[in-house]
Amino acid sequence: MKQTLPRLKYEGMLGWAMIYGRLIVGWLDTHAAEVEDVDVIIGNPTAPDRRPQHVEAIMRAASDANRTGRWPFADPDKPVLVKTSTTTASAATGAFWQTKWAAAEAHAKALEVCSPVTGLTVLLVDDVFTTGAQMTTVARLLRQFGAREVRGLVLARAPWR
Repeated sequence: MKQTLPRLKYEGMLGWAMIYGRLIVGWLDTHAAEVEDVDVIIGNPTAPDRRPQHVEAIMRAASDANRTGRWPFADPDKPVLVKTSTTTASAATGAFWQTKWAAAEAHAKALEVCSPVTGLTVLLVDDVFTTGAQMTTVARLLRQFGAREVRGLVLARAPWR
């Protein structure tokens, strides 16, 4: 993952999205008891001008890999969350946690909730977990819009430095 995720995220090698999508479905199948009460599965959106739209590509691949329809992926063509503007990257090398937190808050403010989440248990998927700031701020936003519970699922965890 240390090599393939950056290839997808920064080099546009979208073939990796299919593999990551399948990994998500495999994880869900393996941990079904822990997520059987999830009402909707969504991705933490990528900025509109960023190419590739890596999280969206992964979520589309996961939705396609969900052949049995067992898992409630949001319709990739009607996303629940959309990022409406570009913000400072939270993955800035060497950034202090305060800088990452500010970037995460800006990210959440740039999101638009496009579908009702009131009363829903949401599984929020993201590519990399570093400090948890972005997951926390987006979860807080979804809760403000009425989500009953927000859980997180990430593909990779950045090592502590």
